[in-house]
Parts: sequence; C-alpha cells; structure tokens
Amino acid sequence: VTVFSSLFYLVAAAAASVPVLYALGRPRASVGVVGVLVVLGVIPTREWPAFRQFGQLWYEMFEMRHNVSQERMDRFAEAAETDRFILGMHPHGIVPLQAVLWCAYCDQYLRVGPDRSGPTLYGFGGMASVVLWVPVLRTILAWLAGGPADYATLKAGLEAGKNLYMLPGGLAEIFTARRDRHVVVWRRRRGLCRLALETGARLVPLYVFGGEAFFDQLLTSDSALARLSRKLQVSFTLFWGQAFLPIPFRPPSGVLLAIADPLPSVRAARGPPTPAEIDDLHAKYERALLDLFDRYKAAAGQPDATLEVR
Repeated sequence: VTVFSSLFYLVAAAAASVPVLYALGRPRASVGVVGVLVVLGVIPTREWPAFRQFGQLWYEMFEMRHNVSQERMDRFAEAAETDRFILGMHPHGIVPLQAVLWCAYCDQYLRVGPDRSGPTLYGFGGMASVVLWVPVLRTILAWLAGGPADYATLKAGLEAGKNLYMLPGGLAEIFTARRDRHVVVWRRRRGLCRLALETGARLVPLYVFGGEAFFDQLLTSDSALARLSRKLQVSFTLFWGQAFLPIPFRPPSGVLLAIADPLPSVRAARGPPTPAEIDDLHAKYERALLDLFDRYKAAAGQPDATLEVR
C-alpha cells in the first residue's frame, strides 16, 4: 500500500532530479532519468485481469466489509445478464485506495451465473487523462482496465457491453477530502446522467466509509493550487499518513463498501437527453446516495456523520 501511495512522490522526485543532476555537472545521469521517465510513460499497456486480486491483500489491513447480501449478489448477477451498470464511487479521497479494494471485491464476488463462476461484472474505469501519462502509475491503472474519461471513450465502452466504474467527484473531490468529514462533489456533475440516458445503462451509487480517512493533506478546495489543479486537470497537493509519510492511516472503524441498488434503466424519450431528463435522473442519483449514506453510517461506526453534497 505504501509503495502504491508513494508513486505520486517518487515520480515527482525523479522529474525534479533532472535539473538538479544537470546543475551538479552530471548531464548523462540527467538524460538517463529523462529517458527512463519517457519510456515508462509511453510503453504500451493493457489490462491484466489477475492483478485485480491484488486488492484482496488489503481486506484485512483495512478491515474491509460490504453491505451486499447473498440475495443482492444474486440480483446483481441476474440483472447483469441484460443490463449494463455505471457505478459512481464516492468519495474520491486524496489517494483513492478504495478503488483498488473495489476492483478486488467486484472481481471476487460480483459474477454472473448461479454459482458466480461466470464472467465478472467488472468492466472498465474512467480517469483524468493526465494520470495515464504518469510513469508506473499508468501501468498499474491499465492493468485494472483504467482509461481516459472522455465522453466518447466512456460511451463506446458501454455500447460495447462493458460496465463502467467512475469516481465522479474527480480532482475537485481530492481537495474536499478530510478525515473528519464527508463531502462529495456532485451538484454540477451531469455527464454520467447524460451517459446513462443515452446508453440505457443503470446508475449505481456507492459510498466508501473510510475512503476519506487514509491521508491528511495541506491544501483545501479554496486554495489557489486547488483552483489551478482543476483548471489544468492535474492535482497539486502535499499529503501524508502515518509518521508524516505516505503510509495510509487505518480508518478508525475500518472500510465499509456500501452499494445502493441500481437505479432503473431509463433512455431519453427522443434523441439526445433533454435538460429536464438529465436533471431528473441527477436528482434521483443524489437522493439514492444520501439515503445510502444515512442507512449505513451507523454500521460503518459513524452514527452521527452527515454527508455534504456540493
């Protein structure tokens, strides 16, 4: 886990070492670092299904549990025979370790067939395009079927029969992350609702209790760097965990994956979705997310918690 979290600092440190090495009179070393970063940033990558199981090693570490009963697993599997899902995971967190847990959980438990020995409901993920150029990290994300979150790519994946998982809060939600509160960024997000209406995919809200508690950070959503990050679509922040190192804290009450029932499949009545249709589905998703949070916050060990939607 620490190695995964440290990648953000290690890659930045490697890039920062280039001018330092050159200034110290070691141009060959400087060029060598550039070469390694370029190669790691452009070499072809592809999905590695077996790597999804890696997250199972984190279950005990983070005391992970979930809210999906045997009966609900069966219903998911049955619905997956004909439906496609868009799963929205909240919160994003500073470093979304919960996404790795989700990949392992979905691959292990959410499968079609009476004995769940058939294909997994796991599909593909969408993320900020800039992340897919970060050496090493891009390889790990590609192993987990992560790809660019542009609209055309996401729509093509759904129309090809794959399920989609997203962290809708994106970069903005990184800067709202604090270990003592629950905040999601959703009010102005309409893309997933439009996508669902155009493809007939079913939206599924998911809230990860404990996903906000892995790290602390220096910046807030109102800082100048936060605004710059949103504009450039890349995050600039300093974060830390135990002993002020990129070693994640263990959430006090562990991690609870709370998954809502899929919203009904709805297609736009005529042609492209209208603003009214998008707003209606957007409101239903938000209500389902709030209901999910309130229903499971006590089981997550946070009975007095409230969810703020921005």
